[in-house]
Amino acid sequence: MKKYVIAIDAGGTFFKSAIVSSEAEILDGSMLTVPANNDASPDIVREGYRYTLTEQLKTAKSNGIEISAVAIDTPGPFDYEGGFSMMEHKFKAIYKIPLRLWIEEIAGKLPITFIHDSAAFLSGEMWHSPYVDSNGREYKNAAGVMIGTGLGFATMKDGKVLRKPDGSPLYSIWAQTYGDKIAEDYISGRGIAARYTKAEKTAKEIEELAKSGDEEALKVYADTGRILAEVTAPYLELIGAEILVLGGQISRGLPLFEKELTAGLQNVKTLKRITRSERLEISHMLGAANDCFNKCKLF
Repeated sequence: MKKYVIAIDAGGTFFKSAIVSSEAEILDGSMLTVPANNDASPDIVREGYRYTLTEQLKTAKSNGIEISAVAIDTPGPFDYEGGFSMMEHKFKAIYKIPLRLWIEEIAGKLPITFIHDSAAFLSGEMWHSPYVDSNGREYKNAAGVMIGTGLGFATMKDGKVLRKPDGSPLYSIWAQTYGDKIAEDYISGRGIAARYTKAEKTAKEIEELAKSGDEEALKVYADTGRILAEVTAPYLELIGAEILVLGGQISRGLPLFEKELTAGLQNVKTLKRITRSERLEISHMLGAANDCFNKCKLF
């Protein structure tokens, strides 16, 4: 019998949510996006949770569905067991505020789980995976990179996302030293923008310039692939990665740096596939739900 959870991707700009089944299906009509400015007051963030949960519970009722739990994916640092943010760079307004109480005000005493956003991304990509090898077998050893405002990374071994005791990914690359900076200073939206010197442009604008043949823009994206390969290769070798999945908005430009990324990872002999996410808009919610079903023993 199918079970359902409310899954919330609590990003820094919006709360994205959906009702997700135990078979990795998103209930038709349940996708919802609510503004959630990470610099807002606690009351505004609280209202984001209140509105999201209220609307999703209404949707469940109208579809005759019983909600079994609430699953939340959020960046770190975060106390994933206690349910409160330790972030001071974003969501500063809710620093150390117990979020479970806000959720229970609307959802009652349903089980509530929290998962790191990078772990959720990879878990969501590989749950009932759309990625299979030439024999139709799902990949069990995988890595996921999220490139957007920051640089996220997670790994999976034997079908299980690798995490530290605090719930954060076992291996992290964003703060890894690269050159005289850190990896995120090169591989991120701002990193791409900083490396384009002809004019002040966003990463998306530089992507469009590269597609139109701008030589410096092409080099910036090619260098992104080269640097990403250098940073990730040791970890891909360590877990025997069979597949590397790229997410985040910058992943849309993968054709501009795929050649350099592939060349840089050619010595990772286990790696069979490098691909852009096929679930870019929903992977975090699927991953949060999958984690919740497992933690709460709902399968």
